[in-house]
Amino acid sequence: MISPPAPIQPQDGVSHRRPARVDAHPAAAGVPTQPRRSDLTVDLAEPGSERRWQQLQQLRRGLVDADAWLQALADGSLAPEPDLLAALIPGLDRSRVEALLASELAAEPGLLVKAALPDWPARAVQPACREAWLEPLLHHVAVADSVHQLGWLPLLGLFREAKVARLLRETVHRHLTAEAAWGLLPLLGLQRQPQDGALLVRLAVEPGPLQRRHQALEGLALGLSAWPQAVLVPGLSALVTDLDPAVAAKAVDLLARLPVGAVALRQGLTRALDPEILARVQRRLRCSPLVLLVHGRHGGHIPDELQQLAADVAARRGAPVLLQALTAAQSTPDPEVWPAARRARALTLVPLLLLPGGHVRSDLPRLASQWQVATRAQGVALRRRPFLGAWPAWQAALAQALARRQELDQRRALWLHHPLQGALARRFVGHLSAVLGCPAVSTPYESPLRGLADQPLERTLLLPLTLAANRLSETLDLELQSATMAQDQPEVLPPLLGWTDLRRFLLTTLVQLP
Repeated sequence: MISPPAPIQPQDGVSHRRPARVDAHPAAAGVPTQPRRSDLTVDLAEPGSERRWQQLQQLRRGLVDADAWLQALADGSLAPEPDLLAALIPGLDRSRVEALLASELAAEPGLLVKAALPDWPARAVQPACREAWLEPLLHHVAVADSVHQLGWLPLLGLFREAKVARLLRETVHRHLTAEAAWGLLPLLGLQRQPQDGALLVRLAVEPGPLQRRHQALEGLALGLSAWPQAVLVPGLSALVTDLDPAVAAKAVDLLARLPVGAVALRQGLTRALDPEILARVQRRLRCSPLVLLVHGRHGGHIPDELQQLAADVAARRGAPVLLQALTAAQSTPDPEVWPAARRARALTLVPLLLLPGGHVRSDLPRLASQWQVATRAQGVALRRRPFLGAWPAWQAALAQALARRQELDQRRALWLHHPLQGALARRFVGHLSAVLGCPAVSTPYESPLRGLADQPLERTLLLPLTLAANRLSETLDLELQSATMAQDQPEVLPPLLGWTDLRRFLLTTLVQLP
């Protein structure tokens, strides 16, 4: 039970206790006084006993004087058992923390850190804990050797403080190849100092020990909002294709938390991803279903090239893609469309039409109105994209592809279209001719060579403006094969989906739509 303890020998760096006081006055020499509670010894009941549990609960709640327990631990009369330390640490004030850190018990940080760490993340944000521990720990670590510093930093690093961040940064740089220092990377991220973002990104991306890369990613996650986007987004985007599935999955999750991350994730959909990572990206994005409005052929037939494009886009987006032909009767949407649209809260209408003819001016508004009614009934929004031919990026891609082909063949080019009516169409044809750097020729589907009668066709590339084979391109091929012409007769270029770079552009753009 309680009996007078052996005296504690004073230690360097610890101030002596003040003399006992009687009636608020220092005790006179030779006058006996009652022993203080901190001068009493304690005994700890057996592990697992109810009495031990009660003792530790009283200690944790501050119902008994901690000084007696600290004294017993310091003089070795009480073993530093983990449950005792875990109950003792929360109630210590600054003076007791300083005494603890100056004692032999703190010579090796392992026991104290292990006992304190489970509750420390929640306690480190409390003012009382910060007041009691931060400065004493900083002082203690500053005079410790590097090995002991590494031992104490898991505790100290949970305080968010500029001095702590600087100490962590210096220690990480000094011990970058040491496994013991890799666990500090999450703590460095927790400090949320913007200048540390580049280091954490570099350690996550560059080849190195997998454990260090994972710890760097954890650091990025803990301070995600603090890192410069110009460094963070490219780094995480690169990790989406990482060979380690866990690294790639973590990168996807972090990008999904960023305001600008959706753009990077959509770009990732067009890259070669592990199937599980691709599915993870699709879940994070929840892309809307697409309705691709195409011209179609007689009876609503849709060419294979367009069907394959739609299938590839659907596979990458993880959302249904419908093809609707202008030449087909109105059809009922696939049942999968509406659940996917409700998850994404939208459905997107994309007219894959190349010229502002009657279909764009008349049929497109009518069909868009029908889809507007249908989406409103389903409680989702209808997003409308301009017709494909009006996209500046598409015009630029087409111009670049045609210029490369002309440079390769050393031929002039003409682009062909069916007859158009109206001032808007004439202005568009003039604009596109300027972008492509070659003249346009209006020629009927039934007899395209008749429209070309006034054109010198030797060493000429003929470009019918169509995504897939249609009557214009097929008739032109047949007429040229049957016509007797001089050498260097014109060459009919394939439909635009047959051009690798143009198909890639269209696939990438459609996949990346919201």
